[in-house]
Amino acid sequence: MQQREPPGLEPEAAVDAITTHWSTQMAIQHCPAVAFPRPNRLLAAALAGAIALCGAAPQVFAQAVQGAAAGALEEVIVTARKREESLQTTPISVTAFTGQALAERGIDTTKELGTFTPNLIANNGSSVSGNNSAGSFFIRGIGQIDFTLNSDPGVGLYVDEVYIARAMGSVMELLDLAGVEVLRGPQGTLFGRNTIGGAILLRAEPPTDELGAKVELEFGSDNLRRGKVSANLPVSDTLLTRVSASYTQRDGFVRRISDGIELGDTDALAARFAARWIPSDTVTADLVLDGSRHREESPPTIATALDGTSQFGQFHNAVIAGPQCLPPPGSLTNPACFNSQFLTGDSYSTHGTQHSQSDLDAWGASLTVAVEPSEALRVKSITAYRNTEAIGFRDGDSTPHTISQTQDTWDHDQFSQELQLAGTQLAGALDWIVGLYYFEEQGTNINLVNFAPIYIQSGGSVDNDSTALFGQATWRATDALSVTAGLRYTDETKRFHPDQFLIEDRNPNPAQRLPPGTPLVPPVEVATAINETTPYLNLAYQWTDDVMMYATYSEGFKSGGFTQRVFPPLPATPSFRPEFVKSYEVGAKITALEQRLRFNAAAFFTDYTDLQVLALIGPAPTTQNAAQAEIRGFEAELTVRPVAQLSLEAAIGYVDAEYTAIGAQVIGLSVDSKFAQIPEWTGSAAVAYRFDLASGAQLTPRVDWSYHSDVFMDALNTRPEFQPAYDLLSASLTWRSAGDHWQVRLAGTNLTDERYFTAGFADLAVAGVAEVVLARPRSWSLQLQYQY
Repeated sequence: MQQREPPGLEPEAAVDAITTHWSTQMAIQHCPAVAFPRPNRLLAAALAGAIALCGAAPQVFAQAVQGAAAGALEEVIVTARKREESLQTTPISVTAFTGQALAERGIDTTKELGTFTPNLIANNGSSVSGNNSAGSFFIRGIGQIDFTLNSDPGVGLYVDEVYIARAMGSVMELLDLAGVEVLRGPQGTLFGRNTIGGAILLRAEPPTDELGAKVELEFGSDNLRRGKVSANLPVSDTLLTRVSASYTQRDGFVRRISDGIELGDTDALAARFAARWIPSDTVTADLVLDGSRHREESPPTIATALDGTSQFGQFHNAVIAGPQCLPPPGSLTNPACFNSQFLTGDSYSTHGTQHSQSDLDAWGASLTVAVEPSEALRVKSITAYRNTEAIGFRDGDSTPHTISQTQDTWDHDQFSQELQLAGTQLAGALDWIVGLYYFEEQGTNINLVNFAPIYIQSGGSVDNDSTALFGQATWRATDALSVTAGLRYTDETKRFHPDQFLIEDRNPNPAQRLPPGTPLVPPVEVATAINETTPYLNLAYQWTDDVMMYATYSEGFKSGGFTQRVFPPLPATPSFRPEFVKSYEVGAKITALEQRLRFNAAAFFTDYTDLQVLALIGPAPTTQNAAQAEIRGFEAELTVRPVAQLSLEAAIGYVDAEYTAIGAQVIGLSVDSKFAQIPEWTGSAAVAYRFDLASGAQLTPRVDWSYHSDVFMDALNTRPEFQPAYDLLSASLTWRSAGDHWQVRLAGTNLTDERYFTAGFADLAVAGVAEVVLARPRSWSLQLQYQY
């Protein structure tokens, strides 16, 4: 991020610019009143709420304006097109955060990015994974819920250009980051594989030639203890190193009544080492080693519905409990019976008794070598390896009984190699890049599934590979008009070796029991292959230095795969096909008021075919090509700095996702069903004011607000999985010493103590259970930081 010099308007001139310049255009008019053309009036309301301080205390705002001249917004540099360029001249819908912006918002993990990014949904504790690190990400209504090795993510997650292939381990600590970019829409030309919905790019701080370090200590509610350290340690002029580490402990917030265990705790260690070797002016080599370790209780899951008349409920009440629980659902005061008596009525307690454990060990290494033989040519090689091992336990019924319990073990390795050749020709009028990408992975995911009538082993092993050839070029036809075209050819093969068999059949009639070891599907490897070409076309027009508009057409796909949850036994391993999207987007990027106002907006339409949906076949959540769909919507982001000390931000996202056709094999889904976990509206707003103290120190209060409209957590729109609309309010007060060596930050999140959940799963007809993963209630923290 670079800082432009403020234009230096007098305070009176700054006020005049704010209150009059935009009276006939879409911008701010008299501090709290915002006027936008339809359909952006909700954005106006969000900004008005965020800057209510102006209406409640106009004298404070006036004094601030009189006290300092307005300052320009910082220029944001992004790498969304594999080269560094300004956010405002990049014709893509991107939300970008610097490392400082992440810290100001209290964003510590990838799952918190969705709170402040329109049309991004980021959750952890995938409802049936039993592991806190299993991420579930959606952009513009496209993503994935399932965590298994056979289900590819719909949103690509990249760390320093290295693709993170699987959901397990994708909820990670944001350690020593320089910035984050969220790219919306298919990124099928330049980024990895299966970025059908968009991409999240994490960029770590690189080593520099300046000796320095930063230490953070943080304490807070729920016995929060967090420590972070980063140090820049140059060895010589040509060898630079940087080390960073963090450790976080925090108590859980959902108490198990039977043993007092608190679910949803944090016990996470992360570390990173980076070395940069610069043997010449044209060659740079970056080696990065990173690792993380989690030792936690299971996710904070509770039951929202329990049905003793379901298939499993009746089996338990008739066979396990016996006559005392007949007829189903049995007595609501007899603890031997399975029924709604185990709904605690308390949002943060559960009757679950299954073993509680959520462990993760992940590490990776990457080597990036960049060669620039001339200003017009760049060559880059990115070689990377990652390993993830995890285990998770889930008590799906949240009762003392064995109705629906699972255990997952996970071992995954991935290797990738990317070669890029990029250049600039025609006196800077043509930028181009071509590349070759190779990816392979091997992994085993074993699921032990303990249902009331049966105990089975599900899962198996995968051996997948993907090769891609890609290219993209931008031609500046005139000073104002640029045309970008790209193409990617992908060839993928996916192999699955099922390891699924019956452990115990509890049928009360011995003659009808299946013998232990009965295969659920034939234990032979199955394979599927796909090759696909995805195009990209973009037109951008720079109307003035401060106004750019663009239009984009792009395509993307996500591979098919195989079902690893099967019961009763089937003669062959079921599979599902790839899904595809065609996306149309128009957008505008506007900078105004002498670089004090930035407004970016985009509208989109997506044609979604062969949609992969996590639905039910019997008691098993199974991925199926369930539907065709259309998704339309928009997002808009506004940042205003009327004066140097005052920052105002607002963002809004709208997604209208509807099914247009439903597969005949899908039960319970209709064209009127709502997309799982996709709110129609998302929004956020913030206000921060920096007080410059006489000592040279600074004091900055900040208030953040976010909004999610109502949503169902499952594809079948089960009523106990319905999350009503909710707002989150957070605030912080930060003191920085003169010279920026010391910082103290007092922060509170979810100040209104909203009770809401972020994931869920329901199977009321068979298992008799609906469960949700809760979010942490109101909390506070105090952080002390020192840097030199």
